[in-house]
Amino acid sequence: MGGGEHGHGEAHGDFRAKVWSMSGGPYCRPKHWKRNTAIAMAGIVLICIPIAMKSAELEQRPHHPVRPIPSQLWCKNFGNKEY
Repeated sequence: MGGGEHGHGEAHGDFRAKVWSMSGGPYCRPKHWKRNTAIAMAGIVLICIPIAMKSAELEQRPHHPVRPIPSQLWCKNFGNKEY
C-alpha cells in the first residue's frame, strides 16, 4: 500500500532533470528565446497598429467628454477640439 521506493531516490540521480512540464521544467532556457520573443512582439505590433488606426477612424462620441480623452489627439471625428 504505497510506501515503497519508486525510483526517485538518491541512487538514481537528480529527479528534477526528468520532470516534464508545459513551462519547460525547473531549468527552462529555450534556444533563441530572445529572437523568438522579438519576432512575436513585432508580429503583435504589426497586427495592433492597423486595428488602432481603424478604431480611431470609426470612433464617434455623441457628446463632448467631461475630461480630455487621449484619443481626441488623433481622432478626426471630433471636429474642433475646444470646449
